[in-house]
Amino acid sequence: MARKLLLGWVKTLVLAGALAAGTNAASAQYHCVEHGDLVAYLSEKFQERQFAFGLIGQMAIMEVYVADTGTWTIIVTDVAGRSCIVAAGEHWENVVIPADQDA
Repeated sequence: MARKLLLGWVKTLVLAGALAAGTNAASAQYHCVEHGDLVAYLSEKFQERQFAFGLIGQMAIMEVYVADTGTWTIIVTDVAGRSCIVAAGEHWENVVIPADQDA
């Protein structure tokens, strides 16, 4: 049930982001929360922990949080420490690429 509520929030966030396209970041920031608060929420509610991260230029970081149950969440955090959920789902699977094979 809680996961469905989160997924509903994600859809709202993505829609709001699409509607805010072309506006400055300050006008869209009310859809985000502090990084620590979001990480704590993902940990407490879904037992998700950081699995991977990558830089988005010099302005943001993208993080993937995954639980042993297979739920996952992707968040983007700006340099001010505001984080937004950009995608979430279920049935996460890790893919191992053999060393002798190209990706």
